[in-house]
Amino acid sequence: MAEEKRVSLEGRKIFIGIPTYDGKLNVKLAYTLAALMPVALKHGISVKLGHVSGCSIITMARNALVDQFLKSDCTELLFIDADVIPTTDDIMRLLAQSTGRDITAGMYPRRAKDRKFFMDFYLDEQDELVFEDAMMRALRVGTGFMWINRHVIEKIAKNSETYLAPDGVGEIANIFEFSMHDGKFVGEDYFFCDKAGMLGYEVWIDVEICIPHLGQEEFTNDFKNEVIVPLIQDLRKAKLKVANG
Repeated sequence: MAEEKRVSLEGRKIFIGIPTYDGKLNVKLAYTLAALMPVALKHGISVKLGHVSGCSIITMARNALVDQFLKSDCTELLFIDADVIPTTDDIMRLLAQSTGRDITAGMYPRRAKDRKFFMDFYLDEQDELVFEDAMMRALRVGTGFMWINRHVIEKIAKNSETYLAPDGVGEIANIFEFSMHDGKFVGEDYFFCDKAGMLGYEVWIDVEICIPHLGQEEFTNDFKNEVIVPLIQDLRKAKLKVANG
């Protein structure tokens, strides 16, 4: 049996940014945040909460949260959208898995009957998925449950245009923005991953984390067993077919 890896989280300073259009949180997420505080204290982690309410433009909401983060002394930013429901264990696991990485995320299904996931796979030069234990590298992933190291935010901010803050005081870096590529619309989360990739930063996901996504119902799925395991099997079959002619 592989030896369990233990990571010290002491001294880390986490800024949790929650964009919420109507100022409301699901009660399950509220309970998670309340339960997180004593756990974080036990591990020597400092936690600050930030939120943006009443902003219908998600790019502006995320940028405002990034601005709050950059004005703090926090070392890392964790986005938790108001419509996803991680547990305290999910948050602590993501923090541990993020150690030494640039961007780390947990998965959640989209709010649709097909329950597909928001991500683009990364393949190496041999067209293989890249794993490190439960961590899998990705090209793009949704931002709803995403951890970002401060140096990534600072570097992208330095390369971004700015716009006047809504209160008319100061400027905000346009880190999260929509884009067009090859005639296709690119959302702010995917475009952020593109920006990070162009600067040499890597995006990783923990295939063991899959959290509910709220819509008209609570959308759940099993990312590892419904997506990753069948994909690996299909890739192996394709390689065997090529090898056997």
